Amino acid sequence: MAQWSSDIISSSGVLLWALLAPIGAILCIGVRQSIGWFAAWVILTAISGLADWYLADPILAPKPIVPTRTTIVFFALNFIAFSIIIFMLLRLSIGMNRKMHKSLEVAHQQIKIEQERSEKLLLNILPGSIADRLRNSDKTIADGFADVTVMFADIVNFTQVAANMSPSQVFAMLNRIFSAFDELAEQFGLEKIKTIGDAYMVAGGLSEDLTDYSAAVADMAIAMRDLLRRDFAINASHLEVRIGIGTGPIVAGVLGKKKFIYDLWGDTVNIASRITSEGVPGMIQCDTMTYHRLAGNFEFHEPQTIYLKGKGNMTVYRLIGRKGASDPDALPNADQGSSTALS
Repeated sequence: MAQWSSDIISSSGVLLWALLAPIGAILCIGVRQSIGWFAAWVILTAISGLADWYLADPILAPKPIVPTRTTIVFFALNFIAFSIIIFMLLRLSIGMNRKMHKSLEVAHQQIKIEQERSEKLLLNILPGSIADRLRNSDKTIADGFADVTVMFADIVNFTQVAANMSPSQVFAMLNRIFSAFDELAEQFGLEKIKTIGDAYMVAGGLSEDLTDYSAAVADMAIAMRDLLRRDFAINASHLEVRIGIGTGPIVAGVLGKKKFIYDLWGDTVNIASRITSEGVPGMIQCDTMTYHRLAGNFEFHEPQTIYLKGKGNMTVYRLIGRKGASDPDALPNADQGSSTALS
């Protein structure tokens, strides 16, 4: 009404204020939804121009150089064209801003996915606490532990069995067995340290999450032995393992800058490794420290004496199983290999 109470030129300020409606619609309700508002503004502006065209009195008005009706037409056209340009530029700017925002969201999501993937890969290589320290610091990671239980499992006659297989068959065989061992390590809350060829290394006591870690290592060793004896879908070649368990102080840390690995060192690690290689297929051998810790809940064969190069004679105890849960018929002869030498 304010616009139509006078000519379009005199009341052009009303048109400018009315233009705020479609511009506000772009900002508040969206680019697409604002088209109707702007179309309504254009139509009303055009109607105002047409009204002035017909209502202008060329007889009473002084004769300007440019006829009044022509001025009205061009004023309305210029006003509409200028407003369309402003509206389209604003619409394009907001549209591009939203596209950029969506692109940033997609990029952020992809970065998040990659971070989660990297996190998962890092946790597959390192214990969780070590991975956190490695992420947050560039310092060398080396820790001493006063008491850790270490287990090695070595597949018996792997070289001879693998000699008759293709590389893909060898990989598939090891992958099935070691993947099953990984599930057992997770089940018993232990840290897989590494695989070395056909050998598998696990440790307990590297974190405070598990208190009775020596028993957990023993339970995992029994589960590994029984798995290979009973599950021939995983162990199609009927392989057996030698297992050695040692308990004592160790040093642990991350070596290198590239292709790094979390590893353990110390006499405890050496003993566990050596009594594994001196073991009997299917037998779990423990050192004296481990035996005293497990004797209350686990059954053992009579102690055996073995000779280790550089260590001399050492007493080992061959683990049967949990008390009340052993299966003597499934165990190898306890008298086999009572005294062997490390070559």
